[in-house]
Amino acid sequence: MPTFSKNLLAAAIMSSLLACSNTGTHDATQLDIQPPSAEEVTALLHLKNGGENVDVSVYPEDNILALNAEMRYFVEENVPAALSPRARLSYLLDSMIRPSQLGLKYDPGITLNATETFQQRTGNCLSLTSLFIALAREAKLNAYYNEVTIPPSWDMVSDNSMVFYKHINAIVDFGNGDKEVVDLSVDNYEYHYPQHQVNEQQAAAQHYNNRGAEFLNSGENDKAHLYFRRALFLDPKAGHIWGNLGTLLRRQGRTHDAEIAYRHALTLNANDQVAISNLGRLYSEQGQHAEARKLEIIAENFRKQNPFLLYSYAKAEYEKGAYEEALDLIQQAIKLRKDEYRFYRFASLIYFRQGNLIRAQQFSDKASRLKLSSE
Repeated sequence: MPTFSKNLLAAAIMSSLLACSNTGTHDATQLDIQPPSAEEVTALLHLKNGGENVDVSVYPEDNILALNAEMRYFVEENVPAALSPRARLSYLLDSMIRPSQLGLKYDPGITLNATETFQQRTGNCLSLTSLFIALAREAKLNAYYNEVTIPPSWDMVSDNSMVFYKHINAIVDFGNGDKEVVDLSVDNYEYHYPQHQVNEQQAAAQHYNNRGAEFLNSGENDKAHLYFRRALFLDPKAGHIWGNLGTLLRRQGRTHDAEIAYRHALTLNANDQVAISNLGRLYSEQGQHAEARKLEIIAENFRKQNPFLLYSYAKAEYEKGAYEEALDLIQQAIKLRKDEYRFYRFASLIYFRQGNLIRAQQFSDKASRLKLSSE
């Protein structure tokens, strides 16, 4: 299954085997995976789409930061040009969020460019950030994309599929080291998270990757192929996009090509849990059980060592009403990561559902203390 960008930026795919890399560092040779040749990789990007080899350097073209006349008028009407940069930022954000004006909301499963987001008044974090940057630049503000390394986050998409998320927001640079983070999905961002600037080409690649995943999920494989190839044209070193292309090829029955895509994803990032998962599944389906078992061992170690994956499992059990199972999983996560306030907050919710109000309050208090200490 492809990834989806809720209020987060979709990154890659995790298969039904739940096989992932461990939290340690290794390279492709340690995984005993042969990197594909440059010729094999190049050939994947030139596979014909629907019988016709489309030039993805120009098509599809979403132009994620394009503005129309209505958007320019919106800035002109709501952001007085005579104001200071900080005041312009304040006016812009207020007009974007205020229900009587733009009234933006995030949609848990759709990726749009700036113009579409403006028209539909909704989108995921990448969509909202693209709209903000486009409008901010029209208001003569220096704004750019900012990728945030949030704690690992997985969600169940179906009974046999999970997705792994990343997050993106914007920074406005006022000069002389004075910068302001603008995050329209505030529940996912905290200032102390590691973060770095990404250029427009990389952001566009993520946009095309997300759209490709959406088309893949809806069964529009030809469109998915175009969008994944366009994403890789823009950012050929994005391993997670190679993994998504591999999933498309595997779904089309191109198992050899899918294997090349997964192996290349691991050449770019040998700790890519998702690529290891999907490659292991592919080997298992092909009867290469020894190779599949090697990756399964990595998966087993990862499951035991990764509290955030246990947290995701706990949430999945909670949604099914299996509170005892959810509680057991979140307690395992807490043992591995005793300073993560979200784990305690979730445990408090489970205890509350079970009617254990004393324990619910204890864990709620612990979560509050940990969150306060991290700020």
